[in-house]
Amino acid sequence: MLICNPVSGTGRGVERLATCRRLLDRAGIRYASTITRGRGDAARTARSAVTSGCSAVVVIGGDGTFFEAVNGIMPAEPHGDIVAPVPLGLIQAGRGSDFGRSAGLPTDVETACGRLLSGRTETLDLGHVIYRSFDGRPQSRYFANAAGLGFDAEVAQRANSGPRIMGGTVTYLGSLLATLGTYRNKRVRLHIDGAPHWRDRANSVVIANGQFFGGGMKIAPEARLSDGKFSVVILGNLGKLDLIRNVPKVYDGSHASHPKVRMLSGKQIEVTSPNRLLLQADGEVLGTAPANFTVVPGALRLIT
Repeated sequence: MLICNPVSGTGRGVERLATCRRLLDRAGIRYASTITRGRGDAARTARSAVTSGCSAVVVIGGDGTFFEAVNGIMPAEPHGDIVAPVPLGLIQAGRGSDFGRSAGLPTDVETACGRLLSGRTETLDLGHVIYRSFDGRPQSRYFANAAGLGFDAEVAQRANSGPRIMGGTVTYLGSLLATLGTYRNKRVRLHIDGAPHWRDRANSVVIANGQFFGGGMKIAPEARLSDGKFSVVILGNLGKLDLIRNVPKVYDGSHASHPKVRMLSGKQIEVTSPNRLLLQADGEVLGTAPANFTVVPGALRLIT
């Protein structure tokens, strides 16, 4: 099943769907394809593809569409050693494509389709988060790449509501600067693997499965998609000028040496705050803290 987001990359998704269909036709591969029309379509289509017996689901889009497909194929809650029922593929067509960057997937559509035809898969971890929805109820989602709380989520919210003409990096940086003027650092409490670990004011807390977010920022240089743990990045009580000066360093990972940045790791992370602390996962703004994160080892079979 090919699931295409037509607004990804300002229409690039539709062009890449046509290329992918042509190459699959040439190879004699049977497939179905659909174009999403709104939020939740990718998840519903992926879930239906699994129940109807499709052998693989392939997303043509960005991080948000891939996020939906992951949640469409996975069970509602992670119990025991779970593995996705079908492999999941990605033809990158989004603005940011941070998961594709973290996974080392090709950006060229013909190369990416060639990988699909080879059928090679790699087993990767997923993250699972239980959080508070905006109406106050507990909800849960999986994520493939990274989740963030605080300033990062506020930036994602602004970026998602803005125009989609520009690329992911430009959009994220513009939203970062626009959000910076009114944002105030939050009081945060962090537990890792059941033990209290950190308590202070923070700009952002990032729970990373992959290395990249924000349209190419190397936020978690030590993160690996298949090591069975999260990389936890705390951007501490940074002032506005200090944050702006250090933004360029995030692109090569050298921000890790800043005295107000902490790099930790763990399998279960709990984040709470007496303040309203917004949460995003794979770029999708979900709700607020309290948030409980759990690594789901080897749950995703990615076509590579």
